[in-house]
Amino acid sequence: MNTKILKKNKKMNIFNKVSNFIAAGLMVFFAIPKLVGIEKSVQGFEQFKSLVPLDPTVFRLFTGVVELVIGVLLLVYAIKHTNSLGKLAYFLLLSTMLGGLTMEFFARPKPEMMLVVIAILLSALSIYKLKTLLQKF
Repeated sequence: MNTKILKKNKKMNIFNKVSNFIAAGLMVFFAIPKLVGIEKSVQGFEQFKSLVPLDPTVFRLFTGVVELVIGVLLLVYAIKHTNSLGKLAYFLLLSTMLGGLTMEFFARPKPEMMLVVIAILLSALSIYKLKTLLQKF
């Protein structure tokens, strides 16, 4: 019986570590095009003018910086496993993903389904991680 529990705990530990790195990598992956001004990203933020009363360039750069910060926080959490850092990182990730979903459905003429799926998966992961982190407290 203890062997089964140990194997399950080991699998969950591997899932937790891998998912932290994947979430961090995705956030950095999505931040870079915004920060360097890749044309597709620039065009996407032009579509948001109707919903967000900010200059699209400022909004794009702000979003890129936020995503990069979240990616770094997730990476540091993946390495250090500090409970409060994990809570902050996954709360920010969840907030960002919910904001992204709002933008996809209310600001774009047609939502990018790949971005919607990724945002939903990262939101679900964030909820799971926050639930787990809050139980440790």
